[in-house]
Amino acid sequence: MKKPLNKAVRTFYGVGDLGFSLMTSVELFCFVFFLTNVAKFSLPMVALIGSVTSIVDACLSPVYGAIISGTKALKWGRNRSWMLIAPPAVVVLFMFQFTKIGPEPVAAAIVCAGFILSHIIWNIAWVGNVSLISVMANNPEERSFLASRRASWTALSGVFFSYIGMPLALLLGRSTGNEVLGFTLLAGIMAFLMMLGYWIVFKITEGYEETGKEANNAAVGPQKSEKVPVSVMVKSVFQNPPLLMLLLGDFFRYMVNFIMTAAAAYYFTYVAQDMSLMPIYLLVGAIAQVVGAYVSGAMAKALTTRNAAIVGLFGLAGSLIACKFVAMNVTMFFIVVVFARAFLGVLTAVMVSLYSDVVVYNEWKTGKNATAFIMGLMNLSLKTAIISRGTIIPFVLAAAGFVAGADPATASVELKTAVINVFLFIPGIFALVSAFIITFGYRLTREKLATYQAEIDARKAQAVQ
Repeated sequence: MKKPLNKAVRTFYGVGDLGFSLMTSVELFCFVFFLTNVAKFSLPMVALIGSVTSIVDACLSPVYGAIISGTKALKWGRNRSWMLIAPPAVVVLFMFQFTKIGPEPVAAAIVCAGFILSHIIWNIAWVGNVSLISVMANNPEERSFLASRRASWTALSGVFFSYIGMPLALLLGRSTGNEVLGFTLLAGIMAFLMMLGYWIVFKITEGYEETGKEANNAAVGPQKSEKVPVSVMVKSVFQNPPLLMLLLGDFFRYMVNFIMTAAAAYYFTYVAQDMSLMPIYLLVGAIAQVVGAYVSGAMAKALTTRNAAIVGLFGLAGSLIACKFVAMNVTMFFIVVVFARAFLGVLTAVMVSLYSDVVVYNEWKTGKNATAFIMGLMNLSLKTAIISRGTIIPFVLAAAGFVAGADPATASVELKTAVINVFLFIPGIFALVSAFIITFGYRLTREKLATYQAEIDARKAQAVQ
């Protein structure tokens, strides 16, 4: 048995994800607006920046966990060390992503460098943070609990950012007399909060992971301490059916989230025709996701993590498809979409737990603990979904005859229907696809995991003897 989860871990594990999500929200909600409206890059240059950064980020997504698993553990542990040493560099580099220094080609190169370098470093820290779930938890229930706490703190960031995001950037810009500097400072402030959050988690998780000295000297331990060879990492992917199904199902789950985020403005512009309702939607949706994330631990305990994910995916699909048929009525839209956002909150937690369960299966099959590598593969589904979403929205809107700059008051029924489809119906279908993939493709049950863990523990005990 590992060290029991103390009160600080049970309460505050996830505060680092609050800061991390606040930081990444600056990019999610403000980056394109900053490039076009604040820094005033030309549209071809904006497209180039977006393409270069997205493609590089996606190509590097499998690397972050491999760096942690494939190298010697550092002084404070294989995972915790990165949470201490990486964030300060991110604070500086992320700020360069929101600058315009020199002529446009030079300024664009600086923005791209800030984006790529900050993402490389923060993703390693992120993988180290999320890998602690497998390091600390004794069983699937504790893994689900920790994932629930992490998801709850993450969802809270949506509530906070709706108040302190863009308004703070504009305020800082007015105060300094430099609109660009306002966004630079916003990026730095949110990255600083990420650093503080990760340092808090680093402190409260002391004693739950072997130090670098212990890990590098021990033959066996609560976590396999040796470096994981590249050959084992490759085997961990291509000879791991539960992981492959999970990556595919999670891709479609991320597509739901990203398409809805990108398409929301179109709904409030052309269907509701009242953009003042969008901040309300963001706030209500964020609160619903907090509630969903908070109850996900109890759901996983009662139903098992796998079944909670299946219920969450079918619930998400059903609520989004139902919402399509009432979306012309804004009141009914708000009522139904709250359920969809709550299911998204549940899935934010339980899908992470499924990756933690795959870690157990992989160690049972390979004899090596590749926790960081497998947890880091979540980035692969996430990054590919970010790139893919960019093709869905323009295609559907173009098919409905959408013209940029058209007067919303003249929006045709066909255009409104297209917006509703891209915002609700298509994400609902993606959620349904994900639900079927997890239901029929992901076969790790609570009973199987208990058997695998018992065999792993027996091997370790025999090795010690």
